[in-house]
Amino acid sequence: MKISNTISKILIVLLIALLAYTLWSGLSGKGNVETPSQLVGRTAPEFVLESFSGEKVRLSDFRGKTLLVNFWASWCHPCREEAPVLEKTYMSLSGDQVEFIGINIMDDRKSAEEYVNSFGGSFVNIYDPENRVHLDYGVGGVPETFFVNPEGIITGKHRGPLTEKMIIDHIENATLYNGQSRRTENQ
Repeated sequence: MKISNTISKILIVLLIALLAYTLWSGLSGKGNVETPSQLVGRTAPEFVLESFSGEKVRLSDFRGKTLLVNFWASWCHPCREEAPVLEKTYMSLSGDQVEFIGINIMDDRKSAEEYVNSFGGSFVNIYDPENRVHLDYGVGGVPETFFVNPEGIITGKHRGPLTEKMIIDHIENATLYNGQSRRTENQ
């Protein structure tokens, strides 16, 4: 009887440790993964939202360009780590047929505006006050990023913070992507 109590306690500790690790990896960005998505190979869901500068932004306005669509929140630590990388990479690709769109979700507008101002915000950042767009994209957490080819087809999805190399690789894949070679996972 004493042995079964000891085994039960060990199993409980192991379960708690596994749960803690799972939460930590998700919140710390250590859970970076190229995630399959049913949207890969399909037209990116349209949206019309307001940018932090007050302009109406439609996804379809960017047709003809390769897009990085990044979902973020000001309270998200991995998003804060990723923001300078997005800014730097966007600036290095500026002038190319590439555009970045940041979509703030599950946040208050004031905190989101302060966040954008803290890293430069050279690319378009929009606010989703009703938190609906991330549902259309099937976003499970932040940061989460989608890559869209010039024809408006989603070519890849990444969960967790991105590096400059990852961004450039995804942008190249999206630019070269054609619908006949549908990919559900990215390298």
